[in-house]
Amino acid sequence: MARSLLWLLHQPPLPAVTGARVRSLALVRELATRGWDVSLFALDTGVPAQPADLDELRALCAEVRIVRHDVPRALRMARIGADLARGRAFQHSMFRSPAAVREAHAWIAAAGFDAIVAAGLYMLPYVPPAALPRTLLDSQNVDTERIATMAAALWPRPRGVLARLQQRPVRRYEERAAASAGGVLAVSEPEARWFERVAPGRVTLVANGVDAARVAPRGAAVPDGPVLFVGSLDYGANVDAAHVLLDEIAPRLTHAGARIALVGALPPPRLRAAAAAASVPVEVTGRVAQIAPWFAGSRVLVVPLRIGGGTRLKILEAMAYGLPVVTTSLGCAGLDVEHGRDIIVADDHAEFARWVDRLLADDALAQAIGAAGRATVERRYDWSTIADALEAALSALPQPQPRAS
Repeated sequence: MARSLLWLLHQPPLPAVTGARVRSLALVRELATRGWDVSLFALDTGVPAQPADLDELRALCAEVRIVRHDVPRALRMARIGADLARGRAFQHSMFRSPAAVREAHAWIAAAGFDAIVAAGLYMLPYVPPAALPRTLLDSQNVDTERIATMAAALWPRPRGVLARLQQRPVRRYEERAAASAGGVLAVSEPEARWFERVAPGRVTLVANGVDAARVAPRGAAVPDGPVLFVGSLDYGANVDAAHVLLDEIAPRLTHAGARIALVGALPPPRLRAAAAAASVPVEVTGRVAQIAPWFAGSRVLVVPLRIGGGTRLKILEAMAYGLPVVTTSLGCAGLDVEHGRDIIVADDHAEFARWVDRLLADDALAQAIGAAGRATVERRYDWSTIADALEAALSALPQPQPRAS
């Protein structure tokens, strides 16, 4: 008999325009192919699934419920402000809708799912306390570490000050959440060690990955492709990285054909203005229907992150296409990659720009880095292998108690 699973997300997994969505979609697909009856509960927070997306999800899942996140932005910000004033973590109210929580609790109580996955800290309140022992928290990153990088990178600007004030509340919230769940999924070995302190013996490494079989690697390096930056541009860490690219790295580029493509939804006006004033041509695409053509048609992916946690799916996807990647140490943290072989790592702005120039000028180098990256993805980061660890973690959870007749 197939086992039943409920997957909880704060956004539908389609359109797959963020790393969190890509991860959830890939793991749900893998479990469905292995005979699990997967149901999906997601919040509609402003980037809704289109009819074709819903059709695909319904074909994949036993049942799909996408619930309107009915808390107006002004009220949500007021709640978060109240949390901050009380010394509570911002995650407490960020995506918490009382009506949606009640609906999720009622569904879980009625259906008696064998197992539950809460994709991120935001969704753990959607699990009733009695069901927590059979719930896996898919951490996706260590928020405590992400907030620490934000505090360091943005201090003393207002967001940096706020991040510093949030460090202790976020740590308390994250540790309690991890301790309360039946198990925790971590995306890298360092993050698994972090969670092991508070959930000893209940942490499983389920790395980020890519469906290598679905991605045809490029042949030769694209001669005139752009320098590609990919990421949701309403997310602070990506906006910061994009400004680093435009303000610090682009002025140091010397290759005559250098041009940049910023590909991502909801770019803020200040970023558009920086792109218009940049020292090299910059295309700002906004939301795109498919990211694959950009991976296939660009010369190099750049990921100059200073803020963040977890591991970058965009890097793994680029490597699967054979697209060379230049990133920071933080950008590739947790990935089993080697500088100069599968990827280029540069933390100094001038060094970062020099490597981009080299990859723009040297076809053989670009092709060699891309080919090595593809081989590493095939060997270490294919979803079909990664899902083995997820299935083992689900199978280790306690079974729900039989209902009284």
